[in-house]
Amino acid sequence: MNQFSGSVDNLSKVTLSLEAGTSPGTWDITPEPSRFEFIFGIGSGGLTPFEYQLAGRHEGEEVVMPIKASESRLFFGFNQPPIPLPSAGRELFYLKARIVRVVPAESREIIKAMAVLADCGDCGGGCCGHSH
Repeated sequence: MNQFSGSVDNLSKVTLSLEAGTSPGTWDITPEPSRFEFIFGIGSGGLTPFEYQLAGRHEGEEVVMPIKASESRLFFGFNQPPIPLPSAGRELFYLKARIVRVVPAESREIIKAMAVLADCGDCGGGCCGHSH
């Protein structure tokens, strides 16, 4: 029997509250926190750097991640969150992710998420116009 641990792990459905800013503690890129939900660990290439930052964490935990704007596609992979990139001239920004909810993903949710990834081919999601 597979018992759910309550931590961010493969095939868990993770809901985050995200804020972005120009420095840690200054969340001035996003006007308000945004919600982002995804299935953790379904990418065929393994975990993204974004997922590595969340792995093993629990509901209520927060993590602040420094991200280079030019590397954000690689950092997030197919999990492109709904946050704007910083204005021109600013390479580094910070993302605060608060884990709102972690539950086991249902089979249909996993299948749907994997179908979206397969449909996006090599683009990695987000850049081909699909909403994820």
